[in-house]
Amino acid sequence: MSKDMNKPTEKAKTESISRPPIGPRRLLILGPGLVWAASSVGVAELVFATRAGAIFGFLLIWVPVVSLFFKYFITELVGRYTIVTGEDVIAAFGRIETRIGPVTLPKGWILWLFWAFFVASVAGMSGIALTVGSALFAIYSGVPYVVWSMIALILVGIILFLGSYRGLEYASRLLMIVIVCFIFYAVLRRFPPLSEMAAGLVPNVPEESLRELIPLLGWSGAGAMGTIWFSLWTKASGRGASAMIDRPSTEEVKAIKSWISINRTDLLVNMILTAVLTVGFIIAGAIILNPLGIVPEGEGLGISLAKIAGEFYGPGAVMIFLVGVVGTLYSTLLADTDGLCRVAGGAVKAQSKTKRPEHFFYMTFLIVYVIFASLFTTVIQAPVLLLQVTAVIDTILLPIVGVMAIHICTKTLPADFRPRRATIIMSYLSVLFFIFFIVLLVMAVVKGVDFSM
Repeated sequence: MSKDMNKPTEKAKTESISRPPIGPRRLLILGPGLVWAASSVGVAELVFATRAGAIFGFLLIWVPVVSLFFKYFITELVGRYTIVTGEDVIAAFGRIETRIGPVTLPKGWILWLFWAFFVASVAGMSGIALTVGSALFAIYSGVPYVVWSMIALILVGIILFLGSYRGLEYASRLLMIVIVCFIFYAVLRRFPPLSEMAAGLVPNVPEESLRELIPLLGWSGAGAMGTIWFSLWTKASGRGASAMIDRPSTEEVKAIKSWISINRTDLLVNMILTAVLTVGFIIAGAIILNPLGIVPEGEGLGISLAKIAGEFYGPGAVMIFLVGVVGTLYSTLLADTDGLCRVAGGAVKAQSKTKRPEHFFYMTFLIVYVIFASLFTTVIQAPVLLLQVTAVIDTILLPIVGVMAIHICTKTLPADFRPRRATIIMSYLSVLFFIFFIVLLVMAVVKGVDFSM
C-alpha cells in the first residue's frame, strides 16, 4: 500500500469538522455552556450561596461575580483546545512533563492529582447525598435523613449503571426553574436597598468569612473538575474538529474559528446567567434567613431552605419548594458522580497500556464510589463540612488546571487558533486570583482563626 493511500481524502478531512451555524442561529446553540450552567445550579447556590447570605448578609455578593469573571478565561481555553483538536484536555494534560527547578515531574503527574481529588470527592458526594437526605427528611421525617441519603446514592448507582437518565435530567431542570422562581419572587417581594447590595459588590474578606467564601468562590459555576467536564461536554457536542488537522485549509480554519467564537458566546451568556442566579440565592438568604438567625446545616438543612418559600407562600409551597430542592440537588449528585467517574476512568485509560475500554474503568469507579460514599454518610453526618472540605480541595486545583490549560493552548495549538495575548494575560491573572485566596485561607488556618459558625 502506498503512502498516499494512508492519507485521509479531502472529503474525509473536511467531514472531520462539523459545520458551524451562521447568523441568528449562532445564538440558539447554548450546548455545553447551558449544561455547565444548569449543572452548577445546585450545591453552590442552594447551600453555599444561601448560607453566605444567612450568615454575612450582603457582604459576599461580589464572590460569585468576580469568581465567574475569572473562571471564564480558564474555561474558554479548555473549550478552545477541544474544538481545535477534537481531544479532551485529560489526555493533553497527561502528556505534559513539568520542570520545577531541579525537579522534573513525569508525564501524567497531574492525573495523580485527579486521583487524589477523586478520593477526596467521595466525601463531597456524601455531603451532597446528605443534603438530598435532609430535604427528603423535611418532606417525610419517618425515615432518618442518613437512610434517605444512602437510598439516594444507591439509586444514583443504579441509574448510572443503566446508562440513561435524560428524562430525570429534564425533570430536574424543571424543578430547578421552580426553585429559581421562588427565590426571585422572594427577592422582589422584599427587595433590599440598592445601596446595601452595591456595598456587597465591593470585595471584602473578613478572616472569619473564609470558611464560607472559599467554597463559594471555588464552586460558583464549577470548580476545577467542572472546568475539565466542560471539555468533555464540548467534545460530546461535536463542536469543531473531531481530530487534529495538520494543514487545515482556509475554509477549515474559518470553520474552527467560528466554533471558538460560538463557544465563547455560549460560555459568556451562561456565566452571566449563573452569576445572576447565585447572587439571587445570596440575597434570599440575606433578606429571609439572616433576620431569623437561621443557617442551613445538618439534618435541618432542607427545612431551613424551605423557609424561603414558606415566608410568602405558606405550607403548600414549602412542600413544592422541597421537591424542587430534592430534584435539583439529586441532579447535581447524579451529574457530579457521572463526571467524576468519567474523569477517573479517563485518567486510568491515559496512564495504562491496557486494551480494556474506558467504560470498564468507569463502571469500576462507579461501584467503588457508591460503596464508599454510603459509608461516609453513616460515619460523618455533617453535610456542610463534607462539602466545604471537598470544595476547598477543588479550589486548590483550579490554578493548576489554569496553568495547564494555558500551556496546551499556547504551546501545542497551531498559530491560527492560539488565544490572543489579552486572553493569556487574563488567564494568568485568574490563576493568581485563586492562588491569592488559597494563601489567605492557609494563613487564617495557621493563625488559628475560629471558623465555627
